[in-house]
Amino acid sequence: MWTQGWRDRIWSEIDDKPWDIIIIGGGITGAGVLREAVDAGLRVLLLEAKDFSFGTSSRSSKLVHGGFRYLRNRQYDLTRESVREREWMLRAAKHLVTPLGFCMPSYKHSKTPAWQMDVGVILYDLMASKWAHRNFSRAKLLKECPALNPEGLKGGHLYFDAQMDDSRLVLRILQEAVAAGGTAINYARVTGLLRTTEGQACGVIVQDQGSSEMREKAVEARV
Repeated sequence: MWTQGWRDRIWSEIDDKPWDIIIIGGGITGAGVLREAVDAGLRVLLLEAKDFSFGTSSRSSKLVHGGFRYLRNRQYDLTRESVREREWMLRAAKHLVTPLGFCMPSYKHSKTPAWQMDVGVILYDLMASKWAHRNFSRAKLLKECPALNPEGLKGGHLYFDAQMDDSRLVLRILQEAVAAGGTAINYARVTGLLRTTEGQACGVIVQDQGSSEMREKAVEARV
């Protein structure tokens, strides 16, 4: 996909004609927008100043749509959407997204009583159309997690979310978008915007920081 000479090829064609969309930023948001826009039949260019997934997308919690905390706020629709997206990703990207268990201990003076945790883990699984949670007795929990403070410990609950390799996920989406006809280039810093006489943004000034030539071009786009 990104074969030898790909950067020179993109730079030779980057300003040939206006793009439909220029996306600034090659994290998960930019990659997702590129993928969707290409699927819509648009001519799209993504520019990233550093490497793909350099910023926020490489510094995430590594969790995929964890929504258990939403139940406490009674955000049931958001919880349902989160867990169903998580289950879809577990099926569609097994090499990038894997199950991750969380053990929640319950103490005598816990703010959340054990019965609420019982209801919570059941609801959480039902929304995902699965049954993976477990209840632990005090003895079983101490055996599984011996570092826990035993004083006042009553038991606990195990529930599952998922974890991901976030940077590889970004690259996977970018690769799919490029294979479908999109264009993405890293180490291409946007240094300014082009504007019409009315002040409307109509393109970018982009500088190539991935070569010794330090090339710079004005690239037009509708969006």
